Amino acid sequence: MANIVYLDSYEESEVLFDGLSQPVRNWFMDKFPDFTAPQKMAIPSISAGDNLLLCSPTGSGKTLTAFLSIIDKLIRKSLDGTLENKVYCVYISPIKALANDIQKNLIEPLAEIKERFLPGRAKDIKVGLRTGDTSQSERQKMLRKPPHILITTPESLGLALASSKFRPLMNELNWIILDELHSLVPSKRGTLLSLTMALLDSVITTPVQRIGISATMEPLDKVAQFLVPAGNEDEEVKIAKISGARELDLDIILPNPRFGDPTFDYKQILDANVEKILDLVEAHTTTIVFVNTRKMTEEIVQKLRRLAGWDETAIEAHHGSMNKAIRKDVEQRLKLGELRCCVSSSSLELGIDIGTVDMVVQLGSPGSIATALQRIGRAGHHVGGIPRARFLPTGPHDLVELVALQGAIMSGEMDLLLFPENSLDVLAQFMVGLTIVGEQDIDEVFELITTAWPYRFLPYDDYIEVIDMLEDEKRLWVDWEENTIGKRGYSQMIYYTNLGTISPDNNYLVLNTDGSMIGQLSSSFVSSVRPGDVILLGGTTYRIQSIQGSRVNVTPVTGFRPTVPSWSGEALSRSAELSASVLKLQKALMLALRRQRDPRRLLVEGYGLSRKIAEAVARFMELHVAESFEVPAPNRIMMEQIVGGITTYMVTTCRGRAFNMTLGYFFAGIASANEIHVNEISFDENGFLIKMSDDIDPAAFPDVFEGGNHREVIERYLMDTQLFAKRFREVAGRSLIIPRRIGADEVSPQQFQQKADALLKAHRAKSGSLLMKEVFNEIFHHDLDMIGLNQFVNEVVEGTSRILHTRVKVPSPIGMNLYMSAFEDLLSMRTRAYLIKDIDPEILRRLLGQRALATQLDGEELHAYYGDKVAIPKNAESLLEMMEMGGGLNKDHENPLYKAKLEGIEKETIRGWVRELIVNEDIIRIKDTGHSGIDGKWFSRRMGDIHGTLGVLSSHHTEELDDLRKLYLGGLTYEASVEYDDTEAIKWESRPLSDPHECLRVKLVDLLGSEGPQTLDDIVERFPFPKTMIENILHELEVRNIVTIGFYKQTEEGEFILRVDEHYLAGGEEEVIAYRNLQNLLLTKSFKIHDDPLQALSSHVMIQKMHELLDRVKDFRFRDWKDMKHDSDVVMGRLLHNRVGYTKKDQMSMLLGLRPEPWIGDMEAKLMTKIPAHDNVTRQQVLIDIPRDDESKYLMNRAKYAINNMERQLLFVKQYEEMPERKRSLSLFHRVLDVYQPMAFDDALLELIRRIGPVKRFTLGWYVSKSGDILEDNLKLLLDQGKITKVTALQPGLTDFYCIPDDVPAVKKRIREDRKMRIMTQSDPFCSRFIQEVRYVLKQGWYYPVFKGVDPVGRILMYKVNDYLEIKDIHIPHAYLDEFVEQFERLLENYRDTLVEIAVLTNFNGENISEARDETKDAFERIGFKCIGDGQRMIRGGVMDPRPVKESVRALFYNHHMHQQTRSENETIAVKHLNEIRDDFALRGRCEAYRVNLSSMASANQLHQGTNLTSHRVYAPYSHFQRLLTIRNLPPNEELLDVLDFFTDHSDPQLFMDRHALRRSEFRKLAQPLIRSGHLVQDYRGGFRTVNPMIATDHWQFKQDYLIELIKDVPVITMKQCEKMAGKPYMPEEIMTVLQHLVDEGELIKGFLLEDLNQVCWGRKEMLQNASELPKMRDFVLPPSDPLAPYFASLLRERFGFGSAYLVFYDEEPIAAFKANTRENLIDVKDIVADPKLEKEALRVMKEFAWEQNMPLRGKVLEKLKKR
Repeated sequence: MANIVYLDSYEESEVLFDGLSQPVRNWFMDKFPDFTAPQKMAIPSISAGDNLLLCSPTGSGKTLTAFLSIIDKLIRKSLDGTLENKVYCVYISPIKALANDIQKNLIEPLAEIKERFLPGRAKDIKVGLRTGDTSQSERQKMLRKPPHILITTPESLGLALASSKFRPLMNELNWIILDELHSLVPSKRGTLLSLTMALLDSVITTPVQRIGISATMEPLDKVAQFLVPAGNEDEEVKIAKISGARELDLDIILPNPRFGDPTFDYKQILDANVEKILDLVEAHTTTIVFVNTRKMTEEIVQKLRRLAGWDETAIEAHHGSMNKAIRKDVEQRLKLGELRCCVSSSSLELGIDIGTVDMVVQLGSPGSIATALQRIGRAGHHVGGIPRARFLPTGPHDLVELVALQGAIMSGEMDLLLFPENSLDVLAQFMVGLTIVGEQDIDEVFELITTAWPYRFLPYDDYIEVIDMLEDEKRLWVDWEENTIGKRGYSQMIYYTNLGTISPDNNYLVLNTDGSMIGQLSSSFVSSVRPGDVILLGGTTYRIQSIQGSRVNVTPVTGFRPTVPSWSGEALSRSAELSASVLKLQKALMLALRRQRDPRRLLVEGYGLSRKIAEAVARFMELHVAESFEVPAPNRIMMEQIVGGITTYMVTTCRGRAFNMTLGYFFAGIASANEIHVNEISFDENGFLIKMSDDIDPAAFPDVFEGGNHREVIERYLMDTQLFAKRFREVAGRSLIIPRRIGADEVSPQQFQQKADALLKAHRAKSGSLLMKEVFNEIFHHDLDMIGLNQFVNEVVEGTSRILHTRVKVPSPIGMNLYMSAFEDLLSMRTRAYLIKDIDPEILRRLLGQRALATQLDGEELHAYYGDKVAIPKNAESLLEMMEMGGGLNKDHENPLYKAKLEGIEKETIRGWVRELIVNEDIIRIKDTGHSGIDGKWFSRRMGDIHGTLGVLSSHHTEELDDLRKLYLGGLTYEASVEYDDTEAIKWESRPLSDPHECLRVKLVDLLGSEGPQTLDDIVERFPFPKTMIENILHELEVRNIVTIGFYKQTEEGEFILRVDEHYLAGGEEEVIAYRNLQNLLLTKSFKIHDDPLQALSSHVMIQKMHELLDRVKDFRFRDWKDMKHDSDVVMGRLLHNRVGYTKKDQMSMLLGLRPEPWIGDMEAKLMTKIPAHDNVTRQQVLIDIPRDDESKYLMNRAKYAINNMERQLLFVKQYEEMPERKRSLSLFHRVLDVYQPMAFDDALLELIRRIGPVKRFTLGWYVSKSGDILEDNLKLLLDQGKITKVTALQPGLTDFYCIPDDVPAVKKRIREDRKMRIMTQSDPFCSRFIQEVRYVLKQGWYYPVFKGVDPVGRILMYKVNDYLEIKDIHIPHAYLDEFVEQFERLLENYRDTLVEIAVLTNFNGENISEARDETKDAFERIGFKCIGDGQRMIRGGVMDPRPVKESVRALFYNHHMHQQTRSENETIAVKHLNEIRDDFALRGRCEAYRVNLSSMASANQLHQGTNLTSHRVYAPYSHFQRLLTIRNLPPNEELLDVLDFFTDHSDPQLFMDRHALRRSEFRKLAQPLIRSGHLVQDYRGGFRTVNPMIATDHWQFKQDYLIELIKDVPVITMKQCEKMAGKPYMPEEIMTVLQHLVDEGELIKGFLLEDLNQVCWGRKEMLQNASELPKMRDFVLPPSDPLAPYFASLLRERFGFGSAYLVFYDEEPIAAFKANTRENLIDVKDIVADPKLEKEALRVMKEFAWEQNMPLRGKVLEKLKKR
């Protein structure tokens, strides 16, 4: 190990000045008054070339200390002319923001020295920045002119060393500076950096001086060892530790004067803190606010901007998930003093030197002493500056922690760093990178690795296991005989695009409409949002437009309440040292209280707190002591068992989250081992809450602890936790086993997780899995505190520590926060009512704030209220109203519920009213339901339907059901009267049952509405259905804010009541309507049936998808969408807040009226001149004047951005025009600006409300782009004018809905609901209005929601895969099955219009279709589905006749003359079977004997050479190239017409060159574009010939004939294969049309035709059937130049990772692929990927191929393969 020497002396300033060169000395004396203490101690050692670790307070000039001597030496070299073009110094920064800042701090001093103190002859000292954000062009510049000082990150340094071009530039490196070591050393980033530095040592020819810098870290000895190679006792590291903390200005501020009051509502703390932050911001120049998560960053920025009355752009966010350009802009504005406030999580806490910052605010405890010091140091971050910081607590617990933190800082305490050792995933990644450098000796690599300090004790067996794993995963090859390893396959590409140890976070990129990246979102958050949602990122609100792959496309919006993103894994555990300080503080306060001393004196005098802070802390501790006389201490843990309900333990330790997780998992592991089920476990910094199925005996813990198997117990439990799965994904990604990117191809977060889950499943089954071992190591190092647990366990065993077990009703205050969080999700549920009875009032007060929990009413008030709801009938109409409210009339025309209402009315009078209602067909009579209480009664038509359905169901075995929708209703009916003789029914008809769920829901609502509050038992007693079913319905009604629960009649159990009734009973004066009535009105308005699509467009604001017209246009089909799209009156554009949709031209005025005035820049104005009024133009015409050369690329980018801006602002829309012989429509720009006049805003708003009302103010923001104030003012104006009105619904509180006056009667009227089933999209105009409710009922995710009336009842997870519909799952209640399949069939039939005929169904209601009920299968069979294979799936519209792939391959090669029986006798015959051929390799495989090469045959066969449809150079007859040019149908470049004219009559290129005085290279530039476009070919005599297209009267038929001929000998082909073979001139739609034509003609069959291939194929049935009779195909190699190579392109990439390669077939299967150079008449193999079990066979086939080609087979990779 290296020798450590502590420096303890300071050099005199005069001596230091004498050691500097004149320019540096003059600059320093002009800039600074004197050297700082760190500089006086460290600079002499640095100048002497010593390795040094510098640790000094923030802002003491550490960075300049490290660089000053280096700058001085480089200046000296510059002056004497010895400064070379090479890298002298590498500065390594942990974060990019720090690197950017240091670059500026270096460039400025160097520039000042040069400008003022250096002579002109001195050479410039260049500083370069290389990070992951550095462009490729900048990197290339570095290779040509390397910087003298390179600023980089650990990952970029690794990439640089892997580069053969960059590596030599660092051969003579002199200095390495490692900054902010405290953030690197304890992480795997530091581990990778140590390996990179070990590799750097092997590259460098001279010793390198290493300088480490950090403001805060311990233990220094270990960190110093990290700097130098391990195992070298001759190395020496000097440590310069500047003792004594800087003067700090710290204080804690309470957000509210009542903070310490036990009755204070802590739910108000966040808003109070934001107000305090704003006060501090306004009192200072620049403030940085640190919070602990990125989510909180976004939330605070939003609240501050809303609260601030001044320029909100002066408040910005800064965190790691924002785009680097945005971060840089924030940093620059912060440095220039343009920002008043910047809110950050952790991205600004390291080393950013921002002189204008004079205040740091820390919201909540930062969790560690080191983090606090780093953050505090951002203020006054300059020499002599005094850091000023204010801490704001987020709660009483947080206040205690902040007091302990402040005390620890003042007493000079420090966090101790923990270092990861022998990290196997980092090692695996490094070794892949090492093989890129070159072949490596295994033992030499081990020696290199063990020189890195974290791997100094690496077991050799672990090292070999890593090699074995990488070999198994094809990341490198191993030659055990030669003892070497080397790179394999595309591991180099994987390494370059996945380097780094920052965990693969499954993040999505967030892209603006102009393509610029805004930031990143975690996959867990993205899974909870959908297009249309508004999110907050970087303090700006954006609407999500679409989520594609790993990208979230957004557009800026204003005036919407956003969802604040969350990022997983942000909360770090409180450090052990800070936890010890918390325990120390609590112990001191507890002792004071026990001794009856005032703890306030201790806090004021001992901790230096103000009296207000001391009072708040003392009150909290006094409250704790009053409830529990103990507190957690260094030798004591509290275990409180909560009495009542499920077994719950609140274990309080105050030792930090890591310790609590360790102990909690240990408890859970012990419980599981004793067959006690763990229901829930949650953690915070003070303890953990665990709920179990049974009690555990705390007295048994010491015996359990003595077992010493703590780790094994925890490991067993960890295996099934989300933490383990998360860490496994990270380790698998870090090991490069599951890369996030392969070149430009990015693995989507969903795919990454699926691959990781599959890999985890496989490795769980393995014994001794290396990945599993590393996952456990990482968890125990990063997440858990095994050291702390072992220490505590030993102390318990020894008797020096103990666990105090008590039984309590509620936990003590220290554990209260965590305990309360368990109830947060219950507040909107019916459980809330029972919390009143069962939970301590203090908990409820904290959970619910000051809200009233119940309304106390007496019986008389209730009786009077409900009695007044139904008036005494006075006529037939009022009798009908009474029947609508309750049950029916019996044969004596009596109603038990309203007996009092009917008393005193003559029976004959009632009978007369009944006759009148019969005549009006308002009532019916019901029978044959099987329920005596219903049969024979009179009901209103609506209630008759409900009672008839419920009556039948009550007698059909519903006892075990919890949901009536699970019952299949097929064949169930009841009888309803249709003809009458007076009041007797004489004719009946059978009626099918209605929606059972809706019937029960309505009956429950009517019951509560007519009879008042009811307990659950009372309700259950009234219905013939099980209690669970009634509970579920009530729960749904409560979630939808229709009912609530409370205590209204002082019952022991909670009572259910309608929210509307509670509103009035509680004194509400506002008239409220039923929210469901409002929904039904919107449903009726939205789904009005129109005669044609244009009418539908006129009645809606816009339509986005063709699905949305199915239920709105009479007899609409998907094929009609195309006609509508091409209608001259229809336009498409970003009509509403960047949402794309279709509308009519006459709607543009209204849409423009809803928008503010557009902003038009110079480029926008220029481009608008290219879009004339009333004349559509293409995009190319708009951009015609924009230069397209590389130098003007920025102009083109600006123009593209301008077009996006114009589209967003609706300056133009698009129209589509159908073009002859073109499958895709032509997109044209249609001018809006100055052509359509915007409607006055109030008129536009009125028209909008007429269409979409009733509508909330919030929802109006989706449609209106003007500011909120303008919208509010115009709503008020329209209300005052009486043009609109408001109705109020409870949603959940009183919510106003704006509508036109005509809507009010309709929304108040009780109607028979439209219960039609509709399959919608989530963008549907109706569905999108209630998207949050839909997602609550149907869960998050992408799917087609299925509605029954206004209720979302099911979902279809279905998507289009190439050319078929993959129906992953359908969730539909069985009760709706028959109605659903009818609607689903209609949808599938419409998909046929889009050439998608096949649909494959896998699951129904979450279970495989094979396990579905018989009636389910029958229902789907009725609409054309049939079971396939083993019944696991059902298919519609195609066949499932899978054949062996081998037979398909055999027939393919047989038909293409590559089979041994069909090969031609010689090359002359073979060439006649081919339309085109690329080279000798392709031709040789098709003939037995090969005598003459292809170029020699060209003349004899008059073969020309040109470009085919797949862009390859081929030989073919001239007529073939004519045919190809006709298919392309592209005119030649007008500037090159003279070339074509010349070669129409001549062929000699030399003559052309002579005439035009051209060199050959200049001629080649003219000819190549024409050859590529097919207009020019090289003839068989070496000259050139112009290609003249054939005459095609029907161009489409011409193209179709060629494609049919191309695939006529292919037995099976997929859409992708057909696209690859056909080439670019064929659009997918064209190919699909041809294939469908062949299916219709009976030439092809369509379906799943190959085994193990889940793709729709088109095949020739007879050819496939005959394939089994053909002889087995020979083993051979298919060269990449073969005409059939495109057929195997997808397989080549997916299986072997190559875009183009030689494909090795063995036993009719591709088993290997290799890349080779074939120059100099030999096959030089450069790379090979093969099935490890068939490598010998692959080698044999390759040798045969080489022999057949008469070319030797060579290559180092091949030699390695031979030796295996």
